[in-house]
Amino acid sequence: MQRLDDTVSLQAPEALDPDTARHRPPPLRGAEPLRTHVTETISLAGPLAMGHLSHLAMSTATLVMFGWIGSDVLAAGGLAIRVAVSTNILAGILLVVGVAVSEARGAGASGGVASLYWNGLYLTLALSLLSFGWMTVAPGLLLALGQPPEIVAETERCLDVMRWAEAANILRLGLMRSILPVLGMAWILYALTPIGLALYTALGLSLVNGWAGLPEMGWIGVPIALVITNALTAVAMLSAVHLGPARRQVPFTGFDPAPLRTTLKAGFPIGVMQGVDGIYYLVITLVIGQFGAPALAAHQIALNFGGVAYALAASCGDAAALRIAFRRGARAYGEARTAGLVGIVLGVTSMGSVGVLLYVMPDPFIGVFMDLSDPANAETLAITRSLLLLSALFIIADGFYGTGMGVLRGHNDNRYAMKIVVCTYWGLGLPLGFLLSMGLGLEVVGIWCGLVAGPVTVGAFLMMRYNRLSLANLPSGAATEPRRLAEVG
Repeated sequence: MQRLDDTVSLQAPEALDPDTARHRPPPLRGAEPLRTHVTETISLAGPLAMGHLSHLAMSTATLVMFGWIGSDVLAAGGLAIRVAVSTNILAGILLVVGVAVSEARGAGASGGVASLYWNGLYLTLALSLLSFGWMTVAPGLLLALGQPPEIVAETERCLDVMRWAEAANILRLGLMRSILPVLGMAWILYALTPIGLALYTALGLSLVNGWAGLPEMGWIGVPIALVITNALTAVAMLSAVHLGPARRQVPFTGFDPAPLRTTLKAGFPIGVMQGVDGIYYLVITLVIGQFGAPALAAHQIALNFGGVAYALAASCGDAAALRIAFRRGARAYGEARTAGLVGIVLGVTSMGSVGVLLYVMPDPFIGVFMDLSDPANAETLAITRSLLLLSALFIIADGFYGTGMGVLRGHNDNRYAMKIVVCTYWGLGLPLGFLLSMGLGLEVVGIWCGLVAGPVTVGAFLMMRYNRLSLANLPSGAATEPRRLAEVG
């Protein structure tokens, strides 16, 4: 299923015939030059990065606006963003709807597309209610875990607003992100990313400061603007599907438990991965919160550097997964291995460049989040600078992590990655961070040492796993003649 979806999704919209809903990929002919691997990976990674950057850009803009208001607001608002990890976890489950729709189209079974789509909408609503409930009860859990009451109080105010966007968030980050490319409408994702970011920033600043005739609401105007922008984005996506040519492919269908069960079963491992990752970073944030608002604000800034840069590795990994799957389907196993190695090199190189740039020229990046000359930010600034080397190493390690996840996905080997992440994050990263922080008194720096150890170790295991899998798939003896993908499905 995943192999067919990945291959179909990478095609341009005109490669999908809306009348027959069949995909006709070109055949692979012989060995591909290395230059072709590089240029095709880059051309795929570019637009894919926009999808990753959509959510990251909104989170970054939120933190920037909070930081402009003050360190205490940044600490509370950043904590609210970490609590909202439920959005990514539950949206991840819905990514498999696009997988199933792509397989149905590739097999010529266009009749199942509408049922998959509509039951994906029903599941979106159910998951958004679950996320809404979590964000409602989370502040009480934060207090029970010893977070400063004054920070939790402001975090709760933020969550009380943010939770009303959960239906829109899970729709756009889960269902629409997976299905729009399959329907030949990926351009909507790319167009809405800069438009939504510009609207959100303008509206947020206007509500905070009372500009353009809007009421002056202070910092709470930021999450209000976030809810409004995400709701408008979701409406735009739904309108594009149901008011445009794609509406003929998704006529209304009623509730059907069969596709829901299929979606939940296939999406569960992805949700687990998102959950393990998100909860781990939430726990790290809660631990650092024990050291006060300046430490928490510095952590939010340093971690956000890696979060934004991660889009580079993730997009290269996604591009590699698509290209690996296509070539494996065509039985071009040597080319599949090369496609993965090229994706890894490009992803790690891009992340390495960002990490070095951050370490060499930190102030322009830090200055985005705070006024470097304001004495009130002095402590936060000092802690942030103490984390620079670790933040740079974290970004580089994330290059191996992100591309490793992608190349293994191209081999349908997600369970191994899930096991490694669980064991490494909770068995190595967190205990090591606690030991260095609490046992040796390194506080935030100690926690960050454990934070870096996690992706370094995971990335190493993923690279070794990919090397073994890609070599094992090489046929013994004469090379297998590449075939058209349509003949494989």
